[in-house]
Amino acid sequence: MAPELIALVLLLGVAAYSIAGGVDFGAGIWDLLAGTSPRGREARALIDHAMAPVWEVNNVWLVLSIVVCWTAFPALFQATFLSLYPLFALALIGLILRGAFFAFRHVAEDAREHRLADLVFGISSVLTPFFFACALGAIASGRVGSGSAFEASFNPMSIAFGLVSVAATAFSGASFLAGDARRYGAPEMIDYFRRRILASGLVLIATGTVALAVIGLEAPSLFRSMVAGRGVVFALATMVLTPAVMLLAWRGMYRWFRVLTVGAVGSMVFAWGFAQSPYLLPGKLTIEQAIAPPATQTVLLIVTVALVVLVAPSLALLLYLDQKNTLESPEP
Repeated sequence: MAPELIALVLLLGVAAYSIAGGVDFGAGIWDLLAGTSPRGREARALIDHAMAPVWEVNNVWLVLSIVVCWTAFPALFQATFLSLYPLFALALIGLILRGAFFAFRHVAEDAREHRLADLVFGISSVLTPFFFACALGAIASGRVGSGSAFEASFNPMSIAFGLVSVAATAFSGASFLAGDARRYGAPEMIDYFRRRILASGLVLIATGTVALAVIGLEAPSLFRSMVAGRGVVFALATMVLTPAVMLLAWRGMYRWFRVLTVGAVGSMVFAWGFAQSPYLLPGKLTIEQAIAPPATQTVLLIVTVALVVLVAPSLALLLYLDQKNTLESPEP
């Protein structure tokens, strides 16, 4: 039981980063696409205002996922990092550049420096989720540990997962920014991001359909589990919730749309994770084969519980204060 529970903790960490981190990456994507028109500058100011108090906090889920993988599943950690180091290196470079240039653009002294910082921040907001998701696609493809690192990292499955991730982050970013626009009382920005919810939702549905077809061709067993096995409930949830969010946005009903957005994006991660179970590396390494010794499992579960008790209330308080507009940040 403990190995499956720890695997679930790892999947929850990946899902949490995909959802919470995806919102921040999505905001960066819309920052990149905002342009230099007055409306674009207004959108970029709102993005700055919304992100400033909380934008780094979501990296806690990335750290949690890495620590759980390294500690609980050392064979998985070794195999993936040996095979997929090009993807992880590119993703981490993007993560570093994104953080640095988000800060730099607030101290840029002239318009040219500011625009350069905006550009690097926006591009890295696209590339970082793309390469992280490529790693998940490479794992799902069964190529980890086979062939060269380039062949394992860049293949139809990895590229398909990366494109879906970019579409999903843009979708979740637009959804949460529309909510922030409501919170700040900016009706023009509500309509601005409402249109982007609809556009990115269509792109997400298109890329998701293509990705499902690629999975069917490249990994038939994973496809069968997604459409008729352990992952089917979550796959169906994504298929229902994504257009539901679009419908609510189109009709201007914003009461539950962010909760449904979280469900739609999280269900995609769970569809992959549960469909691939009990394999961590399809056809090569199961949860039982990869798990660390029992003593390590016990310590890790205790530490995880302690982490939840200590960190979860702090995160909840931070997000509550942010949503109540009580944290200091620049005016849009």
